[in-house]
Amino acid sequence: MPQYKHEPEYLHGAEASEQARLEAMVKILGGAEFLPPLRPGMRILEVGCGTGTIAREVAERIAPGQIIGVDQQEAQLQTAGRIAARRGIGNVSFRRGDAAGLEFPDAEFDGAYCRFLLEHVADPVGIVREMARVVRPGGWVCAFEWENGCSVIYPDSPAVAKVWQALYDLQVAMGGDAVIARKLYGILTQAGLRQVQAEGRAWSITANDKEKLRVYVDGAREIIRQGRDRLLSERRVTEELLKQADDEYQQLLESPVTFVMEGHACATGIKVV
Repeated sequence: MPQYKHEPEYLHGAEASEQARLEAMVKILGGAEFLPPLRPGMRILEVGCGTGTIAREVAERIAPGQIIGVDQQEAQLQTAGRIAARRGIGNVSFRRGDAAGLEFPDAEFDGAYCRFLLEHVADPVGIVREMARVVRPGGWVCAFEWENGCSVIYPDSPAVAKVWQALYDLQVAMGGDAVIARKLYGILTQAGLRQVQAEGRAWSITANDKEKLRVYVDGAREIIRQGRDRLLSERRVTEELLKQADDEYQQLLESPVTFVMEGHACATGIKVV
């Protein structure tokens, strides 16, 4: 199978369906709860802000402080700015930028964070080090990632498991890291942060949580759709396996005994100098 040696390619893109997935994700993952305490007047940076779902909530918590969201994809930034303007959130702004070379001076922010970014970069330690550069001494850096080793689905869904393993293998081949979450403590420590704290967090959905279950299944189907052509062309999956996985997702929506549990990891460190 092909091995990608260049800078990691971002699988998800910025289509309307992906933007809808990002906006819906907060219904099952929550918003800014994973961050250290936020106070009015703070100046915060989000790296890899997407459509701004977290940044908007942070803006409300730190007002009249300011938050800046940075992303490489112009389509995401346009949507983020449009939603914030429509909701009258004036203390958030979005700009295009590269996480590996942030265009901000040293010690510009009280805190910086990223969610679901480090799994897609070639040098996560370097990215965190760059985030720390723009944070003042005593400020914090926080990272949040999906822990792919913590996944339970009932009724049993073997085809779903095989398709997701193929997606993880593809992510690695593209230069990403499918198990980045368990490495966050080490990454922040290697980046020079101090007082690093890391913890695993799990959430669950039952058959009774109809709305959340639909968001979960729709999101999973969307990610599989995004990788479908490449998975097939590289013979990582078959059409039959994809159909079986989709049928299993439908079973989860219809079964009265569905239980889903997924995990994430979050790490926070302090800049001391």
